[in-house]
Amino acid sequence: MLALIDCNACYASCEQIFRPDLRGKPIVVLSNNDGCIVTRNAQAKSLGIPDLVPYFKIKPLLEKHHVHVFSSNYELYGDISARLMGLLATLGDQIEIYSIDEAFLELNGFSDIISHGQLIKKLAWQHQRMPVCVGIAETKTLAKLANHIAKKSKKLGGVCLISGINNWENVFKKIAVNKVWGVGSRIAKRLNLLRIYSVYDLKKQSPKLIRKEFGVTLERTVLELNEVRC
Repeated sequence: MLALIDCNACYASCEQIFRPDLRGKPIVVLSNNDGCIVTRNAQAKSLGIPDLVPYFKIKPLLEKHHVHVFSSNYELYGDISARLMGLLATLGDQIEIYSIDEAFLELNGFSDIISHGQLIKKLAWQHQRMPVCVGIAETKTLAKLANHIAKKSKKLGGVCLISGINNWENVFKKIAVNKVWGVGSRIAKRLNLLRIYSVYDLKKQSPKLIRKEFGVTLERTVLELNEVRC
């Protein structure tokens, strides 16, 4: 099985490590030279603060809602990320660092894989004060999807295991196709024209027909949604 460990609002969470008094409060982090918003924590998102908007345009709204604003500190974020990745490497068989705030971890031989996912989440907080969500599945695409579900569902406690793929059909029907890893807005619009609106709709497509219309990358995505590693 593969686990995708993803930091929650990474840059904002890094700032909260040194400002624990701001936990539970809205935070945004700006890009180089304070150009635009690049990170919003959950509290900022709930206020309707948009992403990738120039700071000067959104400043009055931030002040109105008493949102805490930080200039980016990439050296700090990189150092915290390196420490976290070092910890994650000890918790699985093989790690693949995908970005500064995400890593895939190969998990083999665990009798209770959900409990191990919860342990990963617990240790990330204990050692680095970094909140993470863990998505676990047979393929990277499904692990990404599981992570998305873990972030959205309070019942799961930040850890989601997608196993027994047919049991997830009702959930997949409720998730828009643009939430699939690698399916951007342009591809999603083309899929919608073919009446492919949800993760379930894409999963049910013929890989060969998808390859003919969209190319090999999306064909592999369909295969991965059906637990075939590509």
